[in-house]
Amino acid sequence: MLGALGPILASVAAVDIGSFVKKLKRNAMLYGIAMVFLLTAYTLGLAALAVYLGERWGLPIGLLAVAGGALVLALILIISAAMVNSAEEKRKRELAAANSRRALMVTAAASALPVITKSRSIAVLAVVGGLGFAAMKLLPPSWLGMRRTNDRDD
Repeated sequence: MLGALGPILASVAAVDIGSFVKKLKRNAMLYGIAMVFLLTAYTLGLAALAVYLGERWGLPIGLLAVAGGALVLALILIISAAMVNSAEEKRKRELAAANSRRALMVTAAASALPVITKSRSIAVLAVVGGLGFAAMKLLPPSWLGMRRTNDRDD
């Protein structure tokens, strides 16, 4: 039965991949053309701004004002990208630390498992305790009949 599904799945995958590649090529071409027009409009807008400021303040000052504005915008973008990258790295480090703590807990639990399973009453107590811990972590406080400590009645 699985042998008969192979050619069907291959043809479906080929059709989907073929249409995906067509769509990707079409979108790349259209977005490329749109990008050319956007860059043209941006360049002409900067040129118009430089001409306007050149007529108002003189050509060197107008060009320096446009260049300074572009420099300030570039610095803002670079600083914001650095801040986002720093926050992402911090999140990755915190996630790695949490995962390593979780792995340590699982390892400790797995190493204690043979001792716990020798006694039936200790095994039942461990299962009940584990379920209680999972309920405390996974269920919202309202389901457990508890209130949050930072909630106030005003």
